[in-house]
Amino acid sequence: MSTHATHQGIEYELRQVRDGEWEWSFVPPVGPARKGRVVGDPQWTTVVVKRAIEVWKLMNQGSRPAAA
Repeated sequence: MSTHATHQGIEYELRQVRDGEWEWSFVPPVGPARKGRVVGDPQWTTVVVKRAIEVWKLMNQGSRPAAA
């Protein structure tokens, strides 16, 4: 099972690895992709990935994506 959603303008993905184990990932506008793994239910994984996005945004205030 895989879920895609958006938080604060950044798309993220949740993917079930096995029963009770989830991977999350997102690609910020600047820098490499971020990912992690959570053991628990999907709601907890959603909380973790949303917080990771918020922390990334706090740490990268003023960063701008490269021009295409």
